[in-house]
Amino acid sequence: MPPSSVVQMLEGMSADNIESIELITTPPANFDAEGNAGFINIVLKEQTDLGLNGSYSLSFGVGNGTITNNNINLNYRKNKINIFGDYSFLRDSQGQFFSFNRNFIDENSDEIEVSTNTFREPVQRNHNLRMGLDYKVSEKTVVGLLAWITDNKWTMDAENQSQENENNTPRAFIELLNTERNQLKHFGANMNLKHNFKENEYVSFDFDYLKYRLENPTVYNNRFFDGNNTFLREELTESDKTTPIQITVGKADYSNRINDKVKIETGVKAAFNNFDNDVAVGTFSVPDFIENPDLTNISNLKERILAGYGSLEYAFSDKTNLQLGLRYEHTDSKLVSDKQGVVVDRSFGELFPTAYISHKVNDTLNFNVSYSRRITRPTFNDLAPFVIFVDPNTFFAGNPAVQPAISNALKFDFGYRSLILSSQYSVEKGTIATFQSRFDEINERLIFGAENLDKTRIFSLTLGLPITVTNWWKIQNNVTYLNTKISNTFDGDPIDFEQNTFNSNSTQSFTMTKNFSSEINVNYNSPTLLSFIGTGVLQEVYSINLGIQKKFGDNGGTLSFRVNDLLDSQKWTVITNVPEQNLDTNNTFDFFNRTFSISYSNTFGNSKLKSARERATGAEEEKKRVN
Repeated sequence: MPPSSVVQMLEGMSADNIESIELITTPPANFDAEGNAGFINIVLKEQTDLGLNGSYSLSFGVGNGTITNNNINLNYRKNKINIFGDYSFLRDSQGQFFSFNRNFIDENSDEIEVSTNTFREPVQRNHNLRMGLDYKVSEKTVVGLLAWITDNKWTMDAENQSQENENNTPRAFIELLNTERNQLKHFGANMNLKHNFKENEYVSFDFDYLKYRLENPTVYNNRFFDGNNTFLREELTESDKTTPIQITVGKADYSNRINDKVKIETGVKAAFNNFDNDVAVGTFSVPDFIENPDLTNISNLKERILAGYGSLEYAFSDKTNLQLGLRYEHTDSKLVSDKQGVVVDRSFGELFPTAYISHKVNDTLNFNVSYSRRITRPTFNDLAPFVIFVDPNTFFAGNPAVQPAISNALKFDFGYRSLILSSQYSVEKGTIATFQSRFDEINERLIFGAENLDKTRIFSLTLGLPITVTNWWKIQNNVTYLNTKISNTFDGDPIDFEQNTFNSNSTQSFTMTKNFSSEINVNYNSPTLLSFIGTGVLQEVYSINLGIQKKFGDNGGTLSFRVNDLLDSQKWTVITNVPEQNLDTNNTFDFFNRTFSISYSNTFGNSKLKSARERATGAEEEKKRVN
C-alpha cells in the first residue's frame, strides 16, 4: 500500500485491538535489505470471538484550500473464514508556492541572475481499496488472499513567472502557464500459505503480483518578453510520460524456536521487475509538433533480484540476548534506451550481515549494540527518464544510470528508567541524491535529478526524555544532534561538505478529564544536509501543532480538532553554493499550510472480535520503489 494509504488505515484502526507496538531499529536478516531506517511492527491482540466489526473515520480541514481524509474498514469472522477489507478516500486542494533563484557566470563572464516564482493550485484525489480472505484449512494451516486497488490522481494548474537579469540589468521575462496530471493506477494481489508444525515452528509461502501504470501529461504555454517587458513570442510545449510497471515476487520463510534459548530462521526470495518508459517532449509550431531529441526517450528496464537469508537468536540468559543474521542478494539489471542503446547492464551480489546484542543490567538499566549493512536501490521514478519544467531552463528529470547505495551502520542504545540515549555512526557509499542540483553550462539549464554522491557519513546522538509533571500533564522531549559529511567529485576534483544539525521535538499532553484531552507539539530543525537533496543545505524549519480530543463513551466515538502548522512557518528553503560547479541557488518549497481540521471516528460491531491477520506480503521492498 502507498504510505498515504497506510496512514489512513491506521487512523481508522481501533486501539482496543492493539497489543503492542514494536520499534525495530536494526532490521534482522529476514527483512529486505532495502533502506537504511527501521520498521514499526503493530502486534494485534489474539481474540476468538465471531461476528462482524469495523470502524470508520471522517475528517475535513480548511487552510489554503480544503482537505478531507475518510476511511472505513470491516472485519467478519465465522468458523474457518475471516473476510476483511478497508477503503480510504483523500482529497487535498491546498495551494502551494515555490521560488527558484540562481546566479551563474556565463561563457562571456557576465553575471546572470534568474528568479522564478511558481504559484501552484494542485488537487490530489486518492482512492484506496484493500480486500482479504483467510481460510483455516486445519488447526495448523491457513491460506490467505489479498487484493488491493489504488487510483491516485494529482492535477495542477500553475503560473510561473521568470525574470532574467544580466549584470543587474533586466534581459528577459517569461510567463509560463502549465496544466499537469500525474496519475498512478495500481493493482496488487498476494497469496499466502502458512503451516505451523508446532507452536513455535512454521513455514510460510508468499506470491505477489503488482501492476502499476503512471501517466504524467503536461502542457506548457510560454510567453516570452524582452528586458523592457515587450512581448516577443508565444510557444506551446507538451511533455508526456507513460510508465507501466510489472512486478512478480515469490518468497518462502521457515522459523523454528528450538527451545527457550535458540531460535533459527531461514528463507529465500525472488523478485522480477519490468517497466517501459515512454517520454515525449516537444514544441508546437503550427501545424507541426517538433520533438526535442535531448528530452525524448523510450526505455525498458528488466531487473531480477534473488535473495536468501539465515538468522540465529540465542539467549545467553534472561538478561542477555544475541541475534546474528546474514542475507545475500544478487541483482541483474538491464536498461535499454532507444536513443542511447544499453544504458545499464550490471550484475552484482552483496552480503548483508546484521548483529544485535542486548543486555538488561537490572529493572531500570539496559543497553543494546547493533551493526547492519543495508542497500538503497534507486526508485523506478529515479530510473525512468522524465521532464517537469519550472521554466524553459529549469526542470526536474530522471537519471537511468543512477546506481544503488550501500551503507554500514553501528548503533548503541542506552536506557535508564524512561530515559533513552542513542548514538549511531553510518557510512553510505554511492548515496542517491534524488533532487541533486546540476548546472548545464552549455545550455544554461538548472536540472534537479537523481545522482550518486561519493560518500555520506553521519554521526547522530539522540536523547529521549519523558517528563511527568502531574498525572494529567506529560511531556515527551526528543533532541538529536547530527554531524553530516558528504564527499563528492566534480571534474576529477574532490569536494567536501559538512554540517552540524540540532533537531528538537517536544509534545505536551494534557488529560483534563477521563474523556477529554489535548496536545501541543513543537518541532525545530536547524540547517541540515539531507542526502536526498544532495549538496544543498536545508535551512532551519520550525512548526507548532495543536490538538483537542473528546471521547463520547464506549459507543459514542471520538471527536477531534487539530491545527497543523499554527504559525504557517513550515517552508523548505534549500541553498546550494558550489563555486566549482558554477552553482549558486536559493530555492523555497512551500508544500505545507496552516490547516484547521475536524475529524470523527467510531467503531461498530463486536468489539471483542479478533482483528484480521496482519502480515507483510512478499513485495514490501518493491512497493517502496514506486513513488
